[in-house]
Amino acid sequence: MPISKIYSWFTQENIGPKARDVSPKDRERVFFLLSQMFRAGQPSEASLRTVAKSFKTENKDDICNALNGIAHKVSQGRALSKACELEPVLFTDVHRAAILAGEAANEMYNSFKTLQELELKKIQSAKSSKAELLTPALMLVFSLVSIFNTGLNTLPQMVKISEQEGRGAASSVEFVMSTTAFFANNWHYLTGALATLLIVFFSMVKTPRGKYWWDNVMVNMPIYGKFLTYEVYNSMLLYFPRLIASGVKPKQMIPIMKALSTNAVLVERVDIFNQVLTSGGQISEALEKAGFPEIAVTPVRVSEHYTAADSQVNDAMVEGMEHSHAIISRYLEESQGFFIATVSVLLWLGGGVIMLLDMLSIIFSQNI
Repeated sequence: MPISKIYSWFTQENIGPKARDVSPKDRERVFFLLSQMFRAGQPSEASLRTVAKSFKTENKDDICNALNGIAHKVSQGRALSKACELEPVLFTDVHRAAILAGEAANEMYNSFKTLQELELKKIQSAKSSKAELLTPALMLVFSLVSIFNTGLNTLPQMVKISEQEGRGAASSVEFVMSTTAFFANNWHYLTGALATLLIVFFSMVKTPRGKYWWDNVMVNMPIYGKFLTYEVYNSMLLYFPRLIASGVKPKQMIPIMKALSTNAVLVERVDIFNQVLTSGGQISEALEKAGFPEIAVTPVRVSEHYTAADSQVNDAMVEGMEHSHAIISRYLEESQGFFIATVSVLLWLGGGVIMLLDMLSIIFSQNI
């Protein structure tokens, strides 16, 4: 085999991404340092290599190698948004869409600055979510451990004593004992069945039809579906004002919208958005047909009546888009809070019910 083919086989595209486990804090620092480099007017390749050196001094070779690999592709003439596809862990689809928006608007500093701010918000949101869900989750886990210990160890001994005294066991006691014994005796079968179902499920969602079906389920799921939809719409409206202010036409935003839409059903809505614009419709009509809430479409619809006198940029449209983004952002925070509160309540209820059943089974085993 020629040496060139051997070298080609071991290039970065074939062995996968260099950065396979990137913490949110490290990703936030990458975005911040790159934004500062672009603010100083440095080109993409030099910015990437400089930031890579800073992570090299911290012995974070995976991030350093990832950034150097992207810089190498940029030096070969590839666009930064395209080169970042080599590192899907460090730069997700949303991040690459933001970089693509920065390239379209020629505002790379603002794009990376926005990514850094979003990453900070994500870190803070994750902390608050963990704090709110940790206590009920631990309660549920400890309740399960307690009821299994009761059903497998405590109750059998107490039932034996009751039988020796001529008393029968209550139905709740029998239920706890039989249920815990079933899971204890058949856990390996249950684990194998669960693993099989997971393999079948992930194999199915890897196909186009399976992915579309699962994405449709996710979008239509109560509470979480609304949160997922608002999250994508919020990302779109975050970049729309900047793109419009830089002179980018609505039709030119379609690739960015599709890159931000990680859900296949939402990609279909982007296609509807494109069809409305192609047929000569207004951007407000396209947003409405694409499923944006009416309250977020109204500011855009009002701004369409304004005609710029001395510029091709509709300043009112930019302000309308910014206001729409603020509305969707509030909706996103509300839906996220409601989703976390719902999960927390379910965890509390699950842990409480199991704990109550555990206590009642012990009480009834004594025939009190």
